[in-house]
Amino acid sequence: MDVHIVSVGTANCYKVTCSEGTYFLKEYQSWFTLEDIEREAQIVEFLTVNKYPTALFLKTLEGVYGTKQSCHVIGVQEFIEGDTYTNKLPHAMLIESAAYLGKLHQVLKEYPMKKSMDEQWVQEFSASQASARCDELLAILNKNMSDKHYERIRNDLTYKKELYIKIENMKSYFSGITYSPSHGDFTACQLIGENGKIKAVIDFASAVSLPIVWEIMRAYIQSSEACQDGKAFDLDGFLLFVGEYRKYYPLSKRDLEAMPYVYFFQLGRSVYGFKEYLQTKTRNKDKLLEFAFWRTDICRQISERLEEISNALVELI
Repeated sequence: MDVHIVSVGTANCYKVTCSEGTYFLKEYQSWFTLEDIEREAQIVEFLTVNKYPTALFLKTLEGVYGTKQSCHVIGVQEFIEGDTYTNKLPHAMLIESAAYLGKLHQVLKEYPMKKSMDEQWVQEFSASQASARCDELLAILNKNMSDKHYERIRNDLTYKKELYIKIENMKSYFSGITYSPSHGDFTACQLIGENGKIKAVIDFASAVSLPIVWEIMRAYIQSSEACQDGKAFDLDGFLLFVGEYRKYYPLSKRDLEAMPYVYFFQLGRSVYGFKEYLQTKTRNKDKLLEFAFWRTDICRQISERLEEISNALVELI
């Protein structure tokens, strides 16, 4: 009866209305497989059985959870009516989202998932190799000095190079922290709201077992209005967020102590956005570059306050 384009994320998404009802159709990016859709569908079915609000997948007539067209996989889910968000949640919903993240980890704690950010990933990081990647990008940038973003990209990549020695010395913070099955991309844009309250959590395509302290801090920073538009990191707000999370899932002293360092280790080492703008020329490269600028600014803020944040978190015990 009607097909409406839903402009979210980097996949092609549609709201499809037919006589049977309204559904969400997603054409996944080219690297997704039918096995990925099956895995995600099983996760959301498990969550639904355990009373965690999300969107169930529909099976095809062949009894599977996805189909393939023109080398792209397609999945169909229930459509959940409600409000959507970009990267800013109202304060009350931001704190509520911490509860939903804690509940999610509680429900998924025994669910089998592959591990990400593991010991091998941590130890493979090399400051010299990371610096060499920045040099490659700077060399590409220097071939186009007329680029309107030239100075900022050069300054940010130079700053990244300076960070790498500091980051390399943070590997020990991954020892003794809690890993758990998690969403993998728990941010404002993955929430459906209604009347100022969270109604559902969606998009479990990135679900994986990872350091929960990374997901917690990333969720706050990417969804808090205080962290947008160059505003200073709101430590008091973050402590409220973590305090709400801990009502639903425990964090050890080691988790709290290591949290800012684990987050910073992953964020600081990444050149995501710069690479896409300069090297791969991704279709939405300008938007990704803005994201890279923002992430680098967050690095600058957090870098100066790692010990302060860590100490304040430990005091929550």
